[in-house]
Amino acid sequence: MTWFTLISFISNRLKGKRWDSFHSPYLFRLMSFMANDKVRFEKFSAIEALRRKWLMNRTRIVRKDKGTGSLYSGKPDTESISAIAKHALSLPFQCRCMARLVHLEKPNVIIEFGSSLGISAAYLQSGNPSSVITTVEGDPEIAKLARTTFAELEMTGIRLVASTFEEFLASRQVNDRQIDLLFLDGNHNSSALLDYYEKLKSNFSANTIVLVDDIYWSQDMEQGWRKLIDMPEVTQSVDCFRFGMLFFRKEFLEKENHQIRLPFKSLFSM
Repeated sequence: MTWFTLISFISNRLKGKRWDSFHSPYLFRLMSFMANDKVRFEKFSAIEALRRKWLMNRTRIVRKDKGTGSLYSGKPDTESISAIAKHALSLPFQCRCMARLVHLEKPNVIIEFGSSLGISAAYLQSGNPSSVITTVEGDPEIAKLARTTFAELEMTGIRLVASTFEEFLASRQVNDRQIDLLFLDGNHNSSALLDYYEKLKSNFSANTIVLVDDIYWSQDMEQGWRKLIDMPEVTQSVDCFRFGMLFFRKEFLEKENHQIRLPFKSLFSM
C-alpha cells in the first residue's frame, strides 16, 4: 500500500458514511444488499477454493502483458502464479459484493476489462448464471489460467478474449450492444481509464452500472475517477474506496458522489 492509498483509506474511514445511509431508495436497497455478507451463493465456496489453489501455486510463467500501472511493471518477465494471485485478484468481500449486485440487477450483458485468473468473472457469473459475460485479458498466459478457472467451475456463460483492451475496442466486438454492467480493472492509468470509458459510453443506457477498480491506487487514478464522476451523463456515483460505481439513472434529482465505508472485512482476504 502506497502512502497515497493509506492516506486515502484514513480519509475514507473518517469521512465516509455507512453503506446503508442513502436517501435514495434505489441506492439504499442496492448497497444494503451488496454489503450483506450473509447472502452467499452456491458457487462461492468453489471459487474461493480455486483462489487458494492459485495462491499456493509456485509455478513461474512468462508475462507478456503486465498492464500499464501494474505492480509488476518493470519487474522480471517471469513471475509465480501465487504472486499474481496475491496482488492482482479482487478481494473476496468485493467479489461477493459484485456477485450480489449482479444477482439483484440481473444484467444481460457484462463486460470486464482485466480477467486476471478469472476469479472476479466467476463471481459475476455466480450472481446470475443467465448473464452473458465477456472478459478481456491482455496476457495470453494469464488468459489460459483464467480459462482453467472457468472450466473447473463449469461456467460456460463466460467468453474470454485474449487481447489488449485497445485491440478489443478497435475490433468493435461490442458493436451497438447495450452494456448493462462494465467492470474496469487491469490498467491503473487515468488516461487509459478515460479512453475506455469514452469509447464504450455509447453502449450505456440509463440502467448501466460502471464499476472502476482501485480508484485510490495512485493520485493519477484518483484524478481519473474524479473526472469520471464529473461526466455530465453520470447522475450519481458511489466511492467504496476499493472500487467506485457510476450510475446514469434519470430519476436521481441531484448529482452527488457518495463516499461510504464498507465493513472492515472488505479490506482483507476473508
